[in-house]
Amino acid sequence: MVKIESLSKENEFKRVFNAGDVFGNKVFVIYYIKNEENTNRLGIIVSKKVSKKAVIRNKVKRRIKEAYRLNEDSFSKGYDIILIAKESIKEVPYSSLEKSLKHLFYKKNLMRP
Repeated sequence: MVKIESLSKENEFKRVFNAGDVFGNKVFVIYYIKNEENTNRLGIIVSKKVSKKAVIRNKVKRRIKEAYRLNEDSFSKGYDIILIAKESIKEVPYSSLEKSLKHLFYKKNLMRP
């Protein structure tokens, strides 16, 4: 299993938010920007709007990370990506969550040909 590279520092997040492109659908908002590396770095944000309970927020993060990991090979490389979960993510089954994620990447031409 390959570890997913992640965005961890505040200035990395700020760079993506300030200079990156943004797009959203029913479940996610995605911010992305090209980076100088040959890998994608992922940041996941699940706010307290989704749930006040950390257990639920962490579960949502794990589901998002897994959906990303399973489809990582079909995504273009060399981007810093921030995925923000919308409130509606709680009611969404995993299969739809995965479909939503693929939809975002497809719409923004972040899929490999």
